[in-house]
Formats: sequence, structure tokens, C-alpha cells
Amino acid sequence: MAEFVTGILTIDLGTSSLKAVLYDPDGRVQLSSTQRYSYRSERPGWAEGDPEAWWRAFQDALADLRKRGANLASVAAISFTGQMHTAVLLDAEGKVIPPTILWLDRRADRETEELQRALRLPPYQLNSTYTLPKLVWLHRNMPDVIARVRKILWPKDYLRFRLTGEMCTDLTEAGGAALLDWSTRRWATERLALAGLTADVLPTVRPSDGDGGAILPDLARTLGLNPHAKVVVGMGDVAALFGGAPPKPGRVVCSLGSSSMVFAALREGQDVSDAAGRLYVYPFGPYPLLGGVSSTTGACLVWAWETICGGRERGLTFEKCMEAALQVPAGAGGVCFIPYLAGERSPYWSDTIRGGFYGLQLAHDRAHLVRAVMEGVAYSLRHLLDIYAEIGAPAEELVLAAGGTTTPGWVQIIADVCQHDVLVYAGEETVTRVLYALCQSNLGRAGFQESLLRTFEAPKVVSCRRELADVYNEAYERYRAFSAFAAEQAQRLAAQSAPPQGGRAQ
Repeated sequence: MAEFVTGILTIDLGTSSLKAVLYDPDGRVQLSSTQRYSYRSERPGWAEGDPEAWWRAFQDALADLRKRGANLASVAAISFTGQMHTAVLLDAEGKVIPPTILWLDRRADRETEELQRALRLPPYQLNSTYTLPKLVWLHRNMPDVIARVRKILWPKDYLRFRLTGEMCTDLTEAGGAALLDWSTRRWATERLALAGLTADVLPTVRPSDGDGGAILPDLARTLGLNPHAKVVVGMGDVAALFGGAPPKPGRVVCSLGSSSMVFAALREGQDVSDAAGRLYVYPFGPYPLLGGVSSTTGACLVWAWETICGGRERGLTFEKCMEAALQVPAGAGGVCFIPYLAGERSPYWSDTIRGGFYGLQLAHDRAHLVRAVMEGVAYSLRHLLDIYAEIGAPAEELVLAAGGTTTPGWVQIIADVCQHDVLVYAGEETVTRVLYALCQSNLGRAGFQESLLRTFEAPKVVSCRRELADVYNEAYERYRAFSAFAAEQAQRLAAQSAPPQGGRAQ
């Protein structure tokens, strides 16, 4: 294999796997390596990760690339992205203090409610996936952990720290921690007192295309990296918002991962807002975006594979499970699935809302249930598209991106449910192409937008089947009714469990 004289190495640290992708100078993917790991869930609603497993996965990914012919010694720059909101707590020696509570952990739902009353922030700036509520939970339940904390990093920042010895982050991570004042773009240090912490635990904020330190010489030798390669700060996995498709007004991009981000670029001067707070404007990027986040999309399919189909335990691959579901006709035999398996962000912003099935009969089997899960996630996307239209920003085009686009038949189901032709630009490389562009910008080779655009090829078009409109319109009405019922029940339960007025985070 040819030597990559000026290649770009990008690292995507996900919830259950790490992916290293090597780009050539023109933005073409040369090689990639994925390394998997697991997380712990000792109680319902809990999820804890192991940063040491992430570091091993990083080392293994680089070793795999080298084994397959990559000359990492000639890489010009490296950058990182990854799961957000997950706080990696470090002691005075820079060692990890467990537990590392993952973003999808919901143990801090009570703390979230109290913080919302105390801080009066909109739900997209503070919910239980974010960092601050989990820090408050630790302060109350594991004060010995909080007492040892000397610095907080986020997953991609932790890997970069291990590589360079420097501690820093970027605005996307700060904004996703509920520790940033969105209006001033400065740390809201006073909120740390609620978790028994002080301002010195927060790292320096640097630009996403800024310098993230120099590779430690011993590690450069061990990992086979160019010791002079630039280490670029990078950004959280909201990079998917910018890497799913070229920006175009009226184009809604859904990045299908474990959760999904659904956003649209705003026209210059366009002033659109959702008074109900279901969608919001995201300001931390090269251009403003309007949209929201679905908590469990791809995660629902993985859950169906493992729980309904038996998954690994039965020796059944994820692909085979999905393919069996595709044999069930549209509408899943009347089974409706509500995909709120870990609460829901857009449009309800509720930790207490729950998912479920309705319409089950003796004639239904596993395939019907999995088909209903695939369709239920599609209905949740259609729900958001309805909100776009309601607030005066209708979707003129629908783009799907990221790993979920490779799930057998799912893109077609989404096109049919939404009755929208679907464009697929990015395939799996959604976030890493953004890192490539950030590195190009840091190296002074080209601007971010120019570099990003060169990574896109012509999109694949999946046409919706108009003949299924009646089937899915009827099924979607059922979905909306059950979705509204779930929201009503969540509000009732939340009201019953709320502390007396005046209760606040302490």
C-alpha cells in the first residue's frame, strides 16, 4: 500500500466502540479499524464506562491500521471526536476516578428536575444525559469520589490527554455539560458549587481546529506515530450535524446512531424558533442549526436484536435479525412500538416517559416486533418533521447519515414512513470527515468548508413507495396517539414524585 505522506488520522470514540479512520490529503478514506468494548449496567437505568478500555481500543485500532499497511509515521495531523456528556474524573495524578457515568445513564433524573427548577434553563441546555446532574448525584451519593476530583474531561479529551499530557476541551463539550453559559460562551462556574466542586476542575476551552498539544515522545514511538504530527482539539459527536450532508437550507439531516441528531441549516437571517421548546437552535458550529435529538434510535434496534431475538446468545447476527423483520409487511401487522427506552429528548424532554408495544396478538412473532421497532423509530422522525412544518421550516429534503444507514432495509422503511425520498450522502463516515476538515484547517491547507465539501460524493437516493402512504398514515396516527398517552403518563408520574414547592438542588 502506498505511503500516506500527509494523511489525516481521525478517532471516533463511541459508547460501545472506537473507530480510527485514515484519510488521504484529498479527503478520501484509505483505511479504518473498529474496536469494540462494553459498558456496565449494574442497575436498571445505570450505565458506566471504562476509560482504560477506550485507551486500549485506541492502541489496538492503530496497531490494526499498521498491520494492514498504514504508515502512521507520516500522518500530518490527528483529531478526536466521541460520545458527549460523559464526565471522566481525574485525580491529582491524572488517574481516572470511577465511576465514569455514561451519557445514557438515567440515575440523576431527580437531580435534573431540581436543577431545572433552580437554574431555569431550557431542556436542551440541561437534561439528565448532561454532565452536571450526574456530578450532583455523585456529590450526594459518593462524596468521597467528588472530594478526589482535580480535573474533569470528556471522552475524546481524555484520549487526547493520554496522547499529549495536555488537558483541554472545546465549546461543544462545554455546551453539552450544562456547565456553559450559552449566551457568553464562558464556563458557568457558579453551577459547580451544586456538585461540591470549584472552577479549577474545568479544563481550558480551545477552538475545535486549535492545537491540542504535542504527542508524547515515548507514545509516538510505541504507537508508530509521526512525533511531529499536529494534534487538533476536535469536537464532540455533534460533529455529525455538520458531516451528514453538504449544508443546504430546507435540508433536514438525521444522523442515525445509538441516538439520533436531527437538524437543518438555517438560511442567512432566518429567524425560526419553537415556542414549545421541542426543537432548538444549536449555535456551536460553523453555522446555526435548528433541530433536536432522539434518545434511542439505533439503540432500539440493538435492544430488539439482543432482547427479542436473543442476539449473540442464539448466535444470530444483527443483520439476520433485521432481514427477518423485513419479511413482515408494512405496518407490522398492527403492532405499534413507542421508542422511548431511555426517556426521550425531542420532542418531550422527559426522563420519565417510557416506551412499549401496543396491538400484540397471538399471531405475532419476533419478526413482527422487530419490524415494529424499525417502524417506531421512523415514526419518531416523522413526528419531528411535522414539528418543522408546524413552526414554518418544512423539510424540503431528508438526508440520513451515519451507521444506521447500513442497517438492512431501514432507510427504505424511513422513506416510506415519512413519505419522503431520502438522500444518503455520508454512509458511516459522518463525524470523522468533520475531523478531517478541522485538521486541514489547522494545517493551513484549506478552509473548513472547502475541506469538508470535498469529502462528499454524489448521494444515493432511496425513493419512498407512495403506494404505502395509506398504510403508514393510519399507523402513524396510532403512533401519535400512543406517544401522546406516554407523555401524559410521564407528566402524571413526574408530578406525583416531585418534591414540595421550594425544593432545590443543594
